[in-house]
Amino acid sequence: MHILSEENNDKNVQTKLRSVQMNIFWFIVIILTTIIASVVITAIAISNNQERAVNVGTDTRTEFAKLYSVYDTLNEDYYEDVDSEALIESSIRGMVEGLEDPYSEYMNIDETGEFEESITGDFEGIGAEVMMEGSKIIISSPMKGSPAEQAGIEPGDQILAVDGESLEGMTTTEAVQLIRGEQGTDVVLTIQRGEGSPSDITITRDTIHIDSVTYEEIDGVGHISVNRFQQGTTDEFSAFIDEAAEAGVDELIIDFRYNPGGLLNEAVTLINQFVDSGTAALYLEDNQGNQQEIVTENEKNPNAESFEDVYILINEGSASASEVFTGALDDLTNVQIAGTTSFGKGVVQRTSEFKDNSMLKYTNTKWLTPDKTWVQDDGITPDIELINPDYYRIELLTENEVFAEGQTNDKVLSIKVALDELGYDITKFDNNFDSELTAAVMAYQTDENLEADGIVTGETTTGILSDIRESINENDAQLNYLIDYINGDMSIMEIEQEARDNAPHIPPVTEDEQNLTEDDETEEE
Repeated sequence: MHILSEENNDKNVQTKLRSVQMNIFWFIVIILTTIIASVVITAIAISNNQERAVNVGTDTRTEFAKLYSVYDTLNEDYYEDVDSEALIESSIRGMVEGLEDPYSEYMNIDETGEFEESITGDFEGIGAEVMMEGSKIIISSPMKGSPAEQAGIEPGDQILAVDGESLEGMTTTEAVQLIRGEQGTDVVLTIQRGEGSPSDITITRDTIHIDSVTYEEIDGVGHISVNRFQQGTTDEFSAFIDEAAEAGVDELIIDFRYNPGGLLNEAVTLINQFVDSGTAALYLEDNQGNQQEIVTENEKNPNAESFEDVYILINEGSASASEVFTGALDDLTNVQIAGTTSFGKGVVQRTSEFKDNSMLKYTNTKWLTPDKTWVQDDGITPDIELINPDYYRIELLTENEVFAEGQTNDKVLSIKVALDELGYDITKFDNNFDSELTAAVMAYQTDENLEADGIVTGETTTGILSDIRESINENDAQLNYLIDYINGDMSIMEIEQEARDNAPHIPPVTEDEQNLTEDDETEEE
């Protein structure tokens, strides 16, 4: 009995083991089935809703819920097919424009290429820097020797239209794309200057090569012009410093007029030409008020010490990196600053490039001089004020306008100023086209072999403007004033008095009227 009882127990145990094995098998089957079913359901859900930007209900970035909702609604319900990429691009642009910062912008692939091309110094266009102020597209600086400068474009000019197409609502990048074009082609800019009436200016595009630095010696004074801060600027500048020193030049002028800025690192290395390694060149301040000291890293150029005096020449078109350099040398050395108050751009931009080669350029810091002065909007005030003569500020005139005796027009004053500079005596400077002006116009027309009818229009207008631009190009008044002062030919008081005598009719631009701009880059045309 005892043996029989053990056999029965063994059978019961085996039966239970088989039962457990069967349960594990079915458990595994159920788990696998569940997983497969979940994958299938998820795939079906995705395929049926693949256009959704995001499941807004589960998105942790709730501030984007409305943006995603708009995107999904337009993709699904708009009455025509939607270009999803265009929606995304425009939403990014809109986000950046919401900053209301004239120096921040989003650039697509083509625009990024143009931007990178500009900092190498070669492109096709008219040769001017533009910026946005509010909703206005403003010329911040025409480049020296460019078609824009030759056409009479000035800092502060507002561009209303390009080839008749209004720029209202456009960004600087969009405006630049309209203005740029192949060498030899014409573009018509509708320009508003101050309170005057708009004028159409035709400019022939050219290949613009920006010589970052140029040098000449005038009456024994070294004159280095730094036109913008681009790759290699410091190397070019250093070579000219050496050339001037080896030639025995005692006084040096560093000219930043119409220099709109450029690469911040080039400004720092340029400062380093005049100060020792480890010197604070500027400070960068973030949105939390934290300040980063930017110091020079190299030994200064020994030839920089060979000059008895160094002068920096600036004007309302000197901005950004040129102000960084000027402010640093003003704080750290004994330089004298001459000219007119600079533009006043005290912020720095950073660029962030995306995988598709588009780019975001945005303002990320303020910059302060070594003495921690912020120049934003105020600019740098010169030690020696040099105001250009009156004829530098004449109104824009177009050949289609007609001016004749008996008219009262604000532009008549500019005609009088221009003819007086060209040697035709004017005694009464006002906005009335009087008999004296008629006689002066007829004398000019006779000298130029034009019909002497005393009316300013057509070839008479273009001739007067061309002659004035030639006079400006041949007579750099501010530079000549400064050289006369350096050589002892005129005192500061005499220079300032002559400037006042030469500019009694059309007032110079004041800080309030300056509609002007790392990079640190404004757009180039």
